[in-house]
Amino acid sequence: MPRNPSPAAALAALFLATLSASGGNKNLLPNGGFEGKDPLHGWLRVFPDEEFYKDNGPYVKLAPAGEVGGRRAVLLDLPAGIAGNQGGKLESVPVPVEPGATYHVEVDCMTWDLSAKIHAEAWSSDPHPEQKRTIFRRAPADGRPALMMCYRAQVPSPPGNSKTWSSAGRDFTVPKTVVVAGKDQKPEFISVKVVNYGATMGPGKSYFANFRLYRLEPKP
Repeated sequence: MPRNPSPAAALAALFLATLSASGGNKNLLPNGGFEGKDPLHGWLRVFPDEEFYKDNGPYVKLAPAGEVGGRRAVLLDLPAGIAGNQGGKLESVPVPVEPGATYHVEVDCMTWDLSAKIHAEAWSSDPHPEQKRTIFRRAPADGRPALMMCYRAQVPSPPGNSKTWSSAGRDFTVPKTVVVAGKDQKPEFISVKVVNYGATMGPGKSYFANFRLYRLEPKP
C-alpha cells in the first residue's frame, strides 16, 4: 500500500493545484503586504542557527502609521554596531515552488541611510539533517523537512541611502533539478529575503513594503 504523504508533500500538492486553478497570477508570499492583526505573520525575524542573526528579531518592526505616507511597511531599525557588521534581515516563510517554472520577484524599498540586498532562494530536502544548521541549511519547521539552499537569484539592488520609494525586481527560472550531496533532487520551496547594511558603525534604518512573488505563464 502507498504511504501517506508527508505534511510538506501534501502542502506542495495543494499549492500547485491552487496555482494551476488560479492561472498563476496571485502573490505567492503569505502576507506580502503586512496586513491583519499580526502584520508580521508569514515572516521570519529570528534565525537561531545563524550566528550573525541570532539577535535579529528586535530590529524588525512594523513602520509606525503615517511615517511612510500611510503605506504598510516593515522597518529594519539597526542599532549602532550592526549595520557595519552583519546588518539586519527579514525573510518570508518558505513556500512550495514548481521546478522549472519562471517567477517574478519584486519589493518596494526606501533604504533611507543604508543599502539593501534582495534574494529569492530555492530549497531542497537536506539528505544530511544531522549536520550543523547554517545560513545554507535550515532545521525542520512547520511540516517542512530539513532543507538545503540549492539556488539563489539576486535582485538588482535598490538605490542606497535613498529617502524615496523605489521597486527592485527581476524574473528568474528555478532549476528543474539540482545536485545535492551528489544526487539529483528537485527544488521544493522558495523564500524571499532582504538584508540591509551600511559602511557605518552608527545606527541606521530602511523600509520595505509590498513583497511580491508571481509564477509567470510560459511564453507561447
